[in-house]
Amino acid sequence: MSRMVPPVNFAQWSASVAEPTDSVFRLDAAGIRNCVITVATGYPADVLKPLVLSLREHSDAHLVIAASEGAGLEQAFAGHDVTVYPVRESVGYRPYPALARIEFYLDILKSLPASVARLLLVDSRDVVFQADPFARLPDVDLTFFAENDDTASWTFATTNGRWAWTMLASDMRQNLIGKPITNGGVIAGTPAGIERMCRAKLDIALKTAEWTKHTTGLDNIATNIIAHSGTADKATVVGNHEIVANIYRDCDMVIDDSGMIVQRGRQACPIVHMYDRQQKLLALINEKYGVRSQPGMTLNQDRSVGKASRWSGLAHWLKLARIVATGKA
Repeated sequence: MSRMVPPVNFAQWSASVAEPTDSVFRLDAAGIRNCVITVATGYPADVLKPLVLSLREHSDAHLVIAASEGAGLEQAFAGHDVTVYPVRESVGYRPYPALARIEFYLDILKSLPASVARLLLVDSRDVVFQADPFARLPDVDLTFFAENDDTASWTFATTNGRWAWTMLASDMRQNLIGKPITNGGVIAGTPAGIERMCRAKLDIALKTAEWTKHTTGLDNIATNIIAHSGTADKATVVGNHEIVANIYRDCDMVIDDSGMIVQRGRQACPIVHMYDRQQKLLALINEKYGVRSQPGMTLNQDRSVGKASRWSGLAHWLKLARIVATGKA
């Protein structure tokens, strides 16, 4: 990625990452068909053990981890079919991490072998696999996964509804009404479909106010616009607890007799996302995979507002009020 002059704003950063030119990354994994990509800058290897070890339990998909140089992941996961994409120390402008990871996705996409047919983009610190994640994926270019089955969630009562109100014009908000909220923590597709999604997110971000580029909300909202509007061509939206279980603090999740995480009365999902939102699930995963990190670490490193707090709604209201009043995140 060429950065002769460090970017000073989002437009310059977006232009520099849209066409990476001087990457030193090469993925030497010819013949692979399925590939998982995750971004884990700032996290120690211990936090990634559930993701890496559970994937190896259930799938032979290659795993690419974008991580800070010197994090030691190559040694920690030697023999687990992992390639580390080295993230250099940032110089100049960079948006909120959830959006900044597009920079790494686009660079990695350039280096994928032609044999790769399907990709899975996943969050790094709160995803665990319980079965082969590729076995049940739709054979389409782009697949998103709903956070819940409620199609009436675009209201002030939800975090995403409040983000939509502050970020989108009225007509754009109306296009989301009646649609399920999708989550950007797990996204599947072909390399071509994933690339279109990344570029669509950059385009959407360019059209929003500057403060939005420093909040988790922009990635959330861009994900939903793309999922429901055809901005990156047709996308499939899969209901929650079908392939991916997106978990929140008040979800009725249980641990069955075999140690699987399930929603009460349903079968286990191949992919569990946000298991750290419930302490009993986090403790289960930490014990199973020998994670020594303190539970609060993975929650506190996420700069989103109060996701694991019973006061999350109030915290989010107060933050939005400050944003609206000052125009800054």
